[in-house]
Amino acid sequence: MNKEFFEKIINTCLSSGIDYTEIYYEKSKSTKYVLSDSKIDDIVLNQSKGIGIRLIKDQKVYYTSTNDLTPENILSLVTNLLKSIKTDKKKTKKYQLPTLKECYPQVIIPHNQYPLSKKIGILKNIDKIIRDYSPAISQVKAGLIETEKEYTIASSKEKYISSSEVSTRLFISPFASSKNKIEDTFKSYGKAQGYECLENFDYQALALEAAKVAVNKLNALPFKGGPLPVVLGNGFGAVIFHEACGHALEATSVADNISFFSGCLNKQIASSKVTLIDDGTIPGEWGSTIIDSEGNETKKNILIDKGILKSYLVDGANSSKMHHPCTSSSRRESYQYPPTSRMNNTYLLSGTDKIEDMIKSIDYGIYCKSLRGGSVITETGDFNFSADESYLIKDGQIQNPISGITLIGKGQDILKKVEMVSDDLKLETGYCGSISGLVHVTIGEPTIKVSEILVGGQE
Repeated sequence: MNKEFFEKIINTCLSSGIDYTEIYYEKSKSTKYVLSDSKIDDIVLNQSKGIGIRLIKDQKVYYTSTNDLTPENILSLVTNLLKSIKTDKKKTKKYQLPTLKECYPQVIIPHNQYPLSKKIGILKNIDKIIRDYSPAISQVKAGLIETEKEYTIASSKEKYISSSEVSTRLFISPFASSKNKIEDTFKSYGKAQGYECLENFDYQALALEAAKVAVNKLNALPFKGGPLPVVLGNGFGAVIFHEACGHALEATSVADNISFFSGCLNKQIASSKVTLIDDGTIPGEWGSTIIDSEGNETKKNILIDKGILKSYLVDGANSSKMHHPCTSSSRRESYQYPPTSRMNNTYLLSGTDKIEDMIKSIDYGIYCKSLRGGSVITETGDFNFSADESYLIKDGQIQNPISGITLIGKGQDILKKVEMVSDDLKLETGYCGSISGLVHVTIGEPTIKVSEILVGGQE
């Protein structure tokens, strides 16, 4: 792939009446090491190379991709794609790409320079720590995931840029068993870095925490549920904001007016305690990138400021359609997907409330220390999340662990019911799926108190 060939594709499309042409050329590699039954169970290597071409005409998007990188095949795909688009052919001045700009992240310890023996040693040490914690531990799964991606973006909007993304992730999942019960949990840590991310990280403490949670859940009692005040723990509790709020602020749904936040700019949509930020520029953070999938430098975007909706997450393709500035929020999993608006590192800004005051303020409610996952309908805001670790709050004190907890409600309602926000912001890593594939995202929040959520239980 070279500049002359990219220019040939762009000029072919522009001369056919296309408004915008974008080429995305990518080479990627991922390696996954998995430990199970106290031994390395699998090492999986995946490599890919391909090109994706996106055309826009009258705000409609057309896309094709291939891993057959012969010039003849690529030009044939472009020609066939153009045949499906109604255009008025027009002559245009020959387009020339600017000089290639290169912006690569600094990687201190590349994946291939970190010894395999150290990688396996970390996983085996985690296995030992967890199994030594309690005889109730019946299984331990742990793994490391390395990803590397290099890509070049060339477009008819003066973009010609190359960059890369490197990430390393550790995951831990212990299982605890009693006579009639099996419980598990999942903990992870990841950064957009090489193995330098583990040099000063206490993975032993994370392993011990995972063991404690899994064993503790064996003693959890069933709970009836109902509309109750809820304290949501820091870190992964933020999945409720990611799913029930973040997705509804993406242009993917807002541009077509199918989000419950469409048309709400500069309106009060949350309590004054809520300031929500999406920031793709945090150095080394799991969801950070130097540029987005349209070649724009990523930004820090304040979405909600003290309860007021200030911005949506908008990619370049939807910017003109929405009459909203581009927020450099275009992302994709790979060349196989056209990019669209997505989150990067999304978190609730810290407050000044004290956690002990949150607990003391509740006569009967729930302390949901961490959530496991869930789903949301962006058109209505309805969400359903399952809890991973929860406790009963009674008479202002945390009591016994409880099981089978789900949180049910509407995102727009929960935002208005955030009463207290602490100062213990914690970020967690994860993956987010949407129409442009699976991308790395960070979610985060301090501990918060919500005045009321419908809590589903087992009784």
